[in-house]
Amino acid sequence: MGETRILKGLNQYLLPFGTTAPARLTLILLLSNLYFYLPFYALYLQGKGLDLVQISELSIILLLSNLIFEIPGGVLADHFSKKQILLLGFLLQLIGEIVFLQGNQFFHFAIASLIGGIHWALHSGCLEAYLHELLRSQKEPERYSEALGYIGFAKSTANFIAFLGGTLIVWIWEKDSFYLLIFLTVCGVALALCGMFNLPSTSKNKMEIHSEIDPQTTNLSWLDRLGLSEVRALTGTLGILILFFWMTQPFADSLLILIQPFYEQKGGVIAFLGVLIAAGMAIEGFVLKQVHIFQKQFGIKKVLALVCLFLSSGFLLLSLSSNIWLTAFFFLWIRSAVGIQQVLLTDQTLKLFPVHRHATVLSLINLGSRLYISGGMWGIAFVAEFSIGGAFQFLASLMLIATVLVSVIPLPEPAANQR
Repeated sequence: MGETRILKGLNQYLLPFGTTAPARLTLILLLSNLYFYLPFYALYLQGKGLDLVQISELSIILLLSNLIFEIPGGVLADHFSKKQILLLGFLLQLIGEIVFLQGNQFFHFAIASLIGGIHWALHSGCLEAYLHELLRSQKEPERYSEALGYIGFAKSTANFIAFLGGTLIVWIWEKDSFYLLIFLTVCGVALALCGMFNLPSTSKNKMEIHSEIDPQTTNLSWLDRLGLSEVRALTGTLGILILFFWMTQPFADSLLILIQPFYEQKGGVIAFLGVLIAAGMAIEGFVLKQVHIFQKQFGIKKVLALVCLFLSSGFLLLSLSSNIWLTAFFFLWIRSAVGIQQVLLTDQTLKLFPVHRHATVLSLINLGSRLYISGGMWGIAFVAEFSIGGAFQFLASLMLIATVLVSVIPLPEPAANQR
């Protein structure tokens, strides 16, 4: 009996949605996030003759293509089948990874980055909106934050598997295995693309969407047809939400970039850095899976403020760490909480806007957030040129300010009839 209860508890923990569509979508996202080569991305490109400036330029190309296609991707997702948009995104991801696999010069990798940015833009907002539609079709929209946390858990699990597996493969075969790591990533994305065909299409047709906006569909303006007039009516709400996304941004990408030289400065063995990052992803995944519990118990604003304070203290203590063990510990401390604000604020956003405009709204928010992130990363990198510890202290200051602002600025709440 005891073993049966343990197995049931384990099954409930690992498969809280059983084998339903949200669970299958989560598995698909796990497969598409198996980036085995990511911890060794720069080393691979340097082996192909690229210098660090060119490698940085690839990231800029990825970001710019994402920004250009962010809002068009959200509008398309709100006017056509979200499943079809996600399929197109996975197809572009597969093409981009194949180009990256076969690339031998900067131009090839730039094309892969351009395609990757478009894929990212198509999935941004659309993915969360599609998940919400799946839950509504199952009459479980109240489980959205739990499902979003579950997806975060799956992505972190994918990172853990890929980073740990990639580290093991490189440890055995060294640099000759980089090509194999990229090939394994391509296989994962191909399986994800195939899996998408097994998911239902829940979008309503265009006429039904228009009828929700205005019965006189023939008199719709171009703003109505794009869905921007509804969004414009809630500009104040949207602006406050973007502000909250900005304030609580933990700059996780900057953390991953800066931890490597900082870890090396403290005497860490670089071969084990992939294991450390994988452990951080695993802890983050576990925490994300519990976010909905914290949200119900304490409320979103209190959780956000506590997370910002937690991150602020983590960045400060990391900057002051005197040895490799403290560096590793405080990196894991920070990594455990970097995804919480995204889950909480996305859930709140979807409660405030009409269902048929979710993808557009999330795309607008993501656009604003990424503009802020790109500028912030430049500033953090500038500080890090003088002192990596100083850059972590700068991040600690930002999160401390966020703690105060989150506590005093009202967060928009849905009307009683929307809950």
